[in-house]
Amino acid sequence: MANPFLPAGTAKLRGTLNGEMTITGDMAAPMFDGFLSFDSAAVKVAMLGTEFIFPDEKIPVDSNIVTFTDFGIRACNENPLTINGTVDLRHLSNVALDLDMNARHMQIVNSERARGADVYGKAFVNLDAKARGNMQRITVDADLTLLAGTNVTYVLPTTSSELTTRTDENMVKFVNFADPTTVVEADSVAPAMLMWVNADLKIEQGTVVNVDLNANGSNRVQIQSNGDLDFSMSPLNGMRMTGRLNIDGGFARYSVPPILSEKNFAFQNGSYVAFNGDVMNPVLNVKGIDVMKANVTQSGSDSRLVNFDVILSVTGTLSSMDVAFDLSTNDDITVQNELTSMSAEQRANQAMNLLLYGAYTGAGTKASTNLTGNPLFSLLTSQLNSWAANSIKGVDISFGIDQYDSTREGSTSTTTSYSYRVSKSLFNDRFKIVVGGKYSTDANADENFSQNLINDISFEYMLNRSGSMYVRVFRHTGYESILEGEITQTGVGFVLRRKLNNLFELIGIRRD
Repeated sequence: MANPFLPAGTAKLRGTLNGEMTITGDMAAPMFDGFLSFDSAAVKVAMLGTEFIFPDEKIPVDSNIVTFTDFGIRACNENPLTINGTVDLRHLSNVALDLDMNARHMQIVNSERARGADVYGKAFVNLDAKARGNMQRITVDADLTLLAGTNVTYVLPTTSSELTTRTDENMVKFVNFADPTTVVEADSVAPAMLMWVNADLKIEQGTVVNVDLNANGSNRVQIQSNGDLDFSMSPLNGMRMTGRLNIDGGFARYSVPPILSEKNFAFQNGSYVAFNGDVMNPVLNVKGIDVMKANVTQSGSDSRLVNFDVILSVTGTLSSMDVAFDLSTNDDITVQNELTSMSAEQRANQAMNLLLYGAYTGAGTKASTNLTGNPLFSLLTSQLNSWAANSIKGVDISFGIDQYDSTREGSTSTTTSYSYRVSKSLFNDRFKIVVGGKYSTDANADENFSQNLINDISFEYMLNRSGSMYVRVFRHTGYESILEGEITQTGVGFVLRRKLNNLFELIGIRRD
């Protein structure tokens, strides 16, 4: 019966509220004694798609004081949100609160992409919160920790651009403010609840936050982050935030509508977003790299396929951003020497030309991507990746199709290169498998077909939930340089990441 009175799209209640109550006193100050109890009751939060289940134990009411003693609200696992404290109903017009809320490793999200939910995935939190005050003045102190192992996705709501026909009645209304019959002066200020909030948000290393920029998830931002943020809100100072959000990895993937080519900038370790007070104007220091394949031709030599690193750097504040582009490559020493000899402005122009037009023009080297070849391959690649992101759940699959003119021994022919990459995480994202490969239609493709079909494979196992210590087994085949050619790297690695104040902490030596 209460659901129609809730705001649309926020929550949905189920179950029954039972109880026995003795009411004494008068109408001005009634006295309640008895108990309340829930029966199969829960509230489903629409945004999270999670149902929070209330226990069936009795809640005593003694002389208008409602007492909560280890009242546990469960969500997706058996670790509850425990509430202790009192609610004072002696003044019904101004209810007083004195509540403590605690949770340890509580899972608040555990779902695939649900219809109507804005958040899906897995999310684990620790919470220590206190609420003190009444309906006029209330103070909330909270410590919230987003735990390692969290991999949650937020779906960005799409804004409709359709125009709605509206009546022109009262669109423009002229009012004589000197006429008391049309202007009513306020003789009092409506009372409002004043709230003071002090919250400490900690994000543990090993958390992954995704944002789907469109409905099918083909355009997405993924952030592997950690950090400490302090949030405060008061009626006098408004909202303030201090702290730093470190970006360990992730990517920003989107499709450019005019040419339907996919851009994928991988965030580099060391990027961060720092808050110095203004919540809406943080300090940015974000660096991303998009790897683009281009066919490089040079007078007197054969053409070759080179991976260019288009580097995007965003610094400054959100209201005054400084955006800079750069270009480099690790595949070709000749092209890299050309880029090194250029100024920063010249490299930025080359990076923009490669992004927008798919062309690179050096001093003695020319390069082009598949954008200058058959544009249908860009459309096909974008549609394949969009279909994979929308239809295949639990596996990250990406495809690439590149067409270029290959020159060997003075003979030029059109070559098409097909590539793929498959990534799958298992055992609560602690074990990860990555398999990639490619196939080319050039003359030497059949000779290396078995090697290139699976030329990039790796296995990673996290030894702890934070991801700061893991073991990696890999085999990678790539083009190191024009001098060395195609090489294969195979090995086993152990990675340990720690925050150190000085080098002595690395070997366990303490300095007094």
